[in-house]
Amino acid sequence: MIRFSVLLFCSYFLLYSCSGPAPASKITVISEVKAEIEIYQSLTDENDNIITVILYDKKNKEIGNESINIWVNQKETDYQIMQNLYYSKNYYYRIEHVQPKNGQYDLQIQLANGKKFFLGNAPVLATSSPNNIIYNKEASLNQDFSIQWSNLYDVNTLHISKSVEVENKQNTNIHSFIEGPTDTIKINADGKYQIAWEKLLFNPKEKLSTMSFKFIAQKKGTLNPSLLKGSSIKIWGEHQKRTSFK
Repeated sequence: MIRFSVLLFCSYFLLYSCSGPAPASKITVISEVKAEIEIYQSLTDENDNIITVILYDKKNKEIGNESINIWVNQKETDYQIMQNLYYSKNYYYRIEHVQPKNGQYDLQIQLANGKKFFLGNAPVLATSSPNNIIYNKEASLNQDFSIQWSNLYDVNTLHISKSVEVENKQNTNIHSFIEGPTDTIKINADGKYQIAWEKLLFNPKEKLSTMSFKFIAQKKGTLNPSLLKGSSIKIWGEHQKRTSFK
């Protein structure tokens, strides 16, 4: 009975994984489409960007076909297929290095029947200099640590992660590294983050090794209101910094 259930599950999984994307010919209007649009833009160069679009049908199955075309600021995206493990695939549209027009990225879609629709748009993120982030690349565990920034404009989130060096219980000459506690805080274009030295210490067998900072700018765009529920569009970029502790 167990063997039969396993075989049945595997057969179903393989059938579903290998069945391919939803037929594009059955999608005739934009209201039959769910779109997930993600735009990555460098915060130092607005022309350094990557736009990715994944389409789904009413059953939340990915739509993928070369007969559906998507443009970003009148530049056509590439239809791509990514092979995953266990025979599954992802179908998406992708383009890089698109020059913004009128301060935004504008997306249009043409379905297999030739009908064209507005898909969505997102505003360009304001560029800023990572040199406006002031901190010590090497810091002491015996002193308060601070990092400050200015004129980061659209940056609104700071994500902090830690790498902790752990002493091996059996062999003190062997050390490994684990991920320490993380923190995400809302920030403004100008600000300062400070940690008292006492909070930099863990226990005798664990020592803070590095702290990484991601200054993230993220905004939502505007979607065609006829798209299926669950559709989304976002644009984001980040500055990264890292400090080593001794």
